[in-house]
Amino acid sequence: MAKRRKQGAKVPVYGIFMLIYIIVGVILCFHLWNKLEKYLIDLEASLPKYGMDEVMAAISENRIDDIIRQDTLETIAKYEGLEEYRSLLKEKLSSGEVTMQESKQATKEVPRYTVLAGGQPVMDVSLKVVGKNDHDLDLWGYDKFYADDYSISDTVYEVTVPDGSVVTVNGHTLTDADIAKDENGDKKVTEIADLKVIEQYLDHVPSFITYAVEGFIVEPRFSAVDKDGNAMDLTRDGNSYSAGLPTYPEAVAEVEALVPTIMEAYGLHFIGKNTGGVYKYLLPDSQYKEDVKSVVTYFYPTEKITSYEFGNESCDDFITYSPDCVSCHIYFDLIVKFNSAAYKTKNEGSDATWIFLKRDGTWYLSQVLRQKSIEYDGD
Repeated sequence: MAKRRKQGAKVPVYGIFMLIYIIVGVILCFHLWNKLEKYLIDLEASLPKYGMDEVMAAISENRIDDIIRQDTLETIAKYEGLEEYRSLLKEKLSSGEVTMQESKQATKEVPRYTVLAGGQPVMDVSLKVVGKNDHDLDLWGYDKFYADDYSISDTVYEVTVPDGSVVTVNGHTLTDADIAKDENGDKKVTEIADLKVIEQYLDHVPSFITYAVEGFIVEPRFSAVDKDGNAMDLTRDGNSYSAGLPTYPEAVAEVEALVPTIMEAYGLHFIGKNTGGVYKYLLPDSQYKEDVKSVVTYFYPTEKITSYEFGNESCDDFITYSPDCVSCHIYFDLIVKFNSAAYKTKNEGSDATWIFLKRDGTWYLSQVLRQKSIEYDGD
């Protein structure tokens, strides 16, 4: 009887399918894991804090000019520009380790971070959506920079100049809106007291205007020119600046040359030695001229005068209000001797401010202020 041929063992179909399932499962799991990993990476990258990467990189690479531009800087500073901010921020950011933290002003809609240097806040940065990633998640980037809260000083600077002057700060011209207010809320305009008595004779009564400005991140630079366009010297006292009235040397020279003549006529008029001789030097049709005419000095009888002498004459402290208006301080002693032992000497002293006006090419004495009383020196 013939023997049967032994057949080889068959591989179970179930095992083959299981192997296929396992391989497919591994591939699927790997694919799903890869997708999950990419999603997690994209999810992480969509967090707002990563929108600060470019900012922090620019700071570390000293490229702050690339990110802080006119369109990205938010400021209320009225008279400071982009370069002032850039310069200050560069200085601050170099003062220590640069870090960041979420700002107290951050919201879900507008993320915001504070940049610190050496633990001190330097500026805030708000973020905006700048794109989408493969999973349609928001990508953030910087939007605006806010440095005012950490940089602007609350110091108020005042600048007082004659009216008609032009004042600039950091190259920006001040306007009427910058004029300081007094306690009544009115514009701070200071009149010149010495001119009140002659203002009716002036075409223009000069005054002083005070400007007040604030909101600076660095020490402001002030400059001024007068109404004729000439540069003015500003004197500083703390946070206040001031400039005097323009000078007119030619007017001063003309008045100074005339003073000795008027001084003598003025003195002799009041001791009765040349009564009325001073009138031609007084402003025509002025109240002061009428006042001088009406004054009765009750001086010791002229016929008793044996001699007189001027001494200690001075003329200084010139102030030019305009090319046609000048004041100065006058001092002189007029020593008068009499032929009576009871009145051996008598001093007629002048210690006053004289104001001169020019009319039709001629200078006139228009007012005498702070005239001291006559003093007696003798028995």
